[in-house]
Order: sequence, then structure tokens, then C-alpha cells
Amino acid sequence: MIYSTPVQGDNFELLAALAEAGLPIEDIEEEGRSFFQFEEDGVPIGFGGFERYGEDTLVRSIVVMPKFRGTGAGRRLTEALLEEAEKAGARTAYLLTTTASGFFAGLGFRVEDRRKAPASILATRQAASICSTAALLYRPIKAPDVHL
Repeated sequence: MIYSTPVQGDNFELLAALAEAGLPIEDIEEEGRSFFQFEEDGVPIGFGGFERYGEDTLVRSIVVMPKFRGTGAGRRLTEALLEEAEKAGARTAYLLTTTASGFFAGLGFRVEDRRKAPASILATRQAASICSTAALLYRPIKAPDVHL
């Protein structure tokens, strides 16, 4: 079972994991972000975060520690992160990616035309400038057809 522990955006292990994975850290310490360290059997397997805008959430910076990549940990970590977002009141998840569209499609995410996305998501620093050319994907937080 995966357990989550909230961490601050300035957490050294979080920043190191994101940097190693080549993920953006420019705005990670700004207000309104929620980040978590995820563990299985007491062993850290990765980090993830989100920004919530009413019932919408922007998934941020999912990263799996190198030795757990390819084990299904990313799927479990992502679902655990979405559960955290749901507890915070989110109903729909959006994310931006340049390299992991296939991975997220396997979790029920679908490509969204940016013109149809909520203004609150498009106005985020990540969507507007940091990842302005990345694919935008979305899914309901509860995805009944996802099998882990």
C-alpha cells in the first residue's frame, strides 16, 4: 500500500528528484501547490503534487525514484496523488507533458484541446509559460476503467 506524506516545495529530496528527472522546478515553491512524498513498505518511491482550482486540479511533477521505474509504481503513485486531490475537493485532473502522454493515457487521461480547458488551468504559470507547448491531458478524478 502507498502512503503519502505532505512535503514543502523547498524539500531537498523533492527538488533533487525533479532535477534528476528533468522536470520543472521554477515555480514549485509558490503558494497553492500541494506536494507529497510517497512510500511503499516504508521505502520512498517518489513524489507528486498538484495545484487545485475549485473542482479542477493541475497535476504537477510526478516523479518515481529510478530503482522503482518500470515496476508499476508510477501508476500507483499517480492514483494515490489523485486521491489526495479528491480529498482536497478536486473532481477533474489536468496535466501537461512533453514525454509521458502514453503513460498517462494508460491511466485514463485524454488529450484536451487547450481552447476547451478551464481558464484557471490555462492561467497557471506552468500552462502559460513553463510548459506552454506541452500536451494538455485530462480525466475525471474517478476513472472507473483504470486497472492497477
